[in-house]
Amino acid sequence: MSTPILIAKILSANGIKGEVKIAYFGDNYKNLEKYSLFDKNQKPYSLKIIKGKNDPNNIYKKNLKDQFFVAKIADINDRDTAESLAGIELFTLRENFSKTKKNEFYVVDLIGLKVLNLQKIEIGKVINVFDYGAGTLIEVDFLQDFIPQNFQKIANFPFKNQFFPTVDIEAGYIVLE
Repeated sequence: MSTPILIAKILSANGIKGEVKIAYFGDNYKNLEKYSLFDKNQKPYSLKIIKGKNDPNNIYKKNLKDQFFVAKIADINDRDTAESLAGIELFTLRENFSKTKKNEFYVVDLIGLKVLNLQKIEIGKVINVFDYGAGTLIEVDFLQDFIPQNFQKIANFPFKNQFFPTVDIEAGYIVLE
């Protein structure tokens, strides 16, 4: 089975007809309509996007950033029910993502890669990837014998070529300089 990927989160109700405001953690929120979505308990969700920032008929576009949109979830028809969904995280399977071109990858594909040094010796593992808006950070869990001086066992590094000159998803490693 493919790995579940957190792709969106229901933030709040929007209006009185059961619509919800959703935060999307990818590049194009319109992809959500074609993904099979489920929550942490495997309950399926089907949605139709109503309003997004780039929709020409959206009178709310000033209030929505690129990663936020309004959607109608199947069988949710009133504000009270929509409010009860606030906080639910929506997942999809990695296999739902479109194929990447050569030398392209999804950030989620970095998690679990071996971390090698310049001599191609394994020194750790990528355990998480963070993006807080100012740039992507790679969280590395170093093997006990390879913790760099003045670092903790787990450390974060900017995901830039100067730190990670080589990423080889197919071979399962990333090089840390």
